[in-house]
Amino acid sequence: MWRLAVLGVLAAATTARAECIDYAADPGALVSLEPYATKGALDDGQKECLEAGYSAADTQTTKDKISRVLMVNAYAYNTKIWAELVARHLDEVDRSDPDIAYLYAFYLYNNDKADAEEVVRWTEVALERRDTWTGDVYVSRVYGLMRLRAVAANAVWELTEKERAESGSSPEVLDRIEKQRNRVKTFSREWVDFAKVSGRSVKEPLALCLSAANLAKACGVEED
Repeated sequence: MWRLAVLGVLAAATTARAECIDYAADPGALVSLEPYATKGALDDGQKECLEAGYSAADTQTTKDKISRVLMVNAYAYNTKIWAELVARHLDEVDRSDPDIAYLYAFYLYNNDKADAEEVVRWTEVALERRDTWTGDVYVSRVYGLMRLRAVAANAVWELTEKERAESGSSPEVLDRIEKQRNRVKTFSREWVDFAKVSGRSVKEPLALCLSAANLAKACGVEED
């Protein structure tokens, strides 16, 4: 009996794949799925067909479009699955979309502080393409990314300091500590400068910068 059941499932899957739309030949079919994807309402058959189309696509453009529909759908109902799809998208398809890098950086930080170095990486990717944004969105996202980058870099610095406390002050550890401290100083100073020009509070970025800088002047504070 179980063999008949397995054969039935396989037959259904084969039939479903046979009925899948060729998204490269019919891009309008992807557009028609978008309203459902935004609600996380794509069914298993549709997702299987999208995955099959993604695997079979021979152009990055088609992969990109299919991947985005899958990511939008997952974001609406399961951020863990969404994150896995984003990681694949960034690795296999495209890293130039600052919106994706922005969301992914915050996801990583909020879900696993051990990924602080990856958080820094993706905040930098997003900031490299910040000119995509305008107006209040630009100010909000750039400020948020600069804050996240500095805070994540500080977390890496703290982990390096902990390593010294546990294993001793070898030249290699001291060198890494100094590099991490300087990175925190640089990132927090950029955050201070952006806060000033955007009219945001400089209290938090300045405090972080002063914790890493040897001189207050390095954080834009004139000493008496």
